[in-house]
Amino acid sequence: MGRSSGVMITVKVPIKWDVMTDRQKIRLSRITSRDTSVIKAYLGVIERHERDLLVGKNKKRLDAGKIDELTLRTETRNIVPHDFKDRFPTISTNELQECRDTAIAMWSVYLALGKNKPLQAKGYQSKKLPRHMFKRMFKFIYTPEKEIKHWLTLRDALDSRREGKTYHKRLAIPLSPSSYHLNRLKSGEVKSIQIVKDKRRKWWVLFKVKMDTSSVDSTSKPPAVIGIDLGIKKAVCSVVLTQDGLRHVRFWTDKEKASKIGQYDRMVASLQRRRDSPPHGNQSTDDVTKRLREISSKRENVSFDYDGKLVKQLSEHILELSQEYDLYVSIGKLKGIRRRARKGDGKGRRFRGMLHRWAFARITNSLQHKLSMNGFNPKRVYAVSEAWTSIKCHKCGSKGYRPKQSYFLCHTCGYRDNADKNAAINIGLRLIRLIPSLKGGKGLGTWLPPIRKASPKTPRTRSKGMSSAPKSSLGSIVGSTVADCHDQTSLEEFASSTDLAMEKTMETPSAIVETSTHDSIVQRTEATSVKRSHTPMKHSKTRAQPTGEVLLVAGDSSHEEG
Repeated sequence: MGRSSGVMITVKVPIKWDVMTDRQKIRLSRITSRDTSVIKAYLGVIERHERDLLVGKNKKRLDAGKIDELTLRTETRNIVPHDFKDRFPTISTNELQECRDTAIAMWSVYLALGKNKPLQAKGYQSKKLPRHMFKRMFKFIYTPEKEIKHWLTLRDALDSRREGKTYHKRLAIPLSPSSYHLNRLKSGEVKSIQIVKDKRRKWWVLFKVKMDTSSVDSTSKPPAVIGIDLGIKKAVCSVVLTQDGLRHVRFWTDKEKASKIGQYDRMVASLQRRRDSPPHGNQSTDDVTKRLREISSKRENVSFDYDGKLVKQLSEHILELSQEYDLYVSIGKLKGIRRRARKGDGKGRRFRGMLHRWAFARITNSLQHKLSMNGFNPKRVYAVSEAWTSIKCHKCGSKGYRPKQSYFLCHTCGYRDNADKNAAINIGLRLIRLIPSLKGGKGLGTWLPPIRKASPKTPRTRSKGMSSAPKSSLGSIVGSTVADCHDQTSLEEFASSTDLAMEKTMETPSAIVETSTHDSIVQRTEATSVKRSHTPMKHSKTRAQPTGEVLLVAGDSSHEEG
């Protein structure tokens, strides 16, 4: 076992809003509204004095002390450019510093991602910004003798009074935690909380809990990379690239999830048509709108539940592999996929709806979080560009052909196999090029072919290509889990694959195809048997990429063409 480390998790506990008094509701709403105003004021100060506040070697860190010099008066500092104590009299110094820390965290995210500034980003102007309240500002209380057993008490300066010393009253908030919430809260140390209100106007308390985890030292094991390709009907395809060849090819499908989601989608569409139809007399659509909200909420919960189960099974598979290999995780990053699902793209409403319902970002983030909770180093999980991975041959680097959704064929070298598996291998290869230690020495550089053809250039206009979202399921396969898993032992033995969709699409090409790219590959015709050597392909030297940098391969941002 390696060193002990900690990981932060968020426990989202609902507030019993209905049992709160009107005074409690008003006070809680005033606290959150005041915090939002203070955080926005801090963001304005940071934006105005950003050049003077940035410190560090790379100028990527904000100095909290310098911000205090601009905003808070002290006994030795009577005049400041922005006097927040005078501007916000109903807030204590501790609360001001918590709002300051929240604003610094938001600005740090902007510096790391390089996107819009917080106050200019979409949605920040209208919604409430919750501050991080630390341990001295709240208490989590258990009262078994009362009807409501769990309470959160907040200390705030709205009703403070001064009698020689300042006293702050506490606001008691009733909570409704489940056994899952309580077990999570007991699994670590509660560091801070946030109070938020979602788009359905429901109030929540977000507990930030630090859990102690023990990482496993796997540096003495052989290196390996697991490439993960995300899909819709075929939810996940994963392959493991090792020094001995391709191992552990697996497919996961969410057939039950797709069925339930489709059922709710039909109900939503019916209610929407009923709501948007011309009214008859004085009929009101309020009941239809309310029912529509309920159905949408149920559909969202189903999606969350099945995605959570899929992430659990995939993380268990990765953790099992980490006991055998010095493992790195490479997962495809579907950048810009949402922009393709627009009206006028010629794909139809069904395709657009399917693409918009694809929760690939949630699966990626949940997987990284789940692995870190179980001791897997999160720095070994990389999201690499998925551009052109579905139609690019991993053997020779040429652009291939997909006569069917799940069938890939390369006319250059004759390679043919499942398209999702070929994409997963390409995703793994991109991580090998990204990390120098995986390419040289005893690494996985033998996977890289000696001659790589240039990738297709990125078009200047927005691509309108097809998405690689699978259009056919894998058929009936043994298993009753939420994500049915299919194994394939090696890359060469695709004829014996248990992926039924592969069996249906493995037609022999009509033209004679010869391969001469490597000595380990035999020539093929319509009569030849499909066999390959298990020896990984050798390669020439390639340019090393800096550690931590995501390799961007030329091509558009779509999954079908990338």
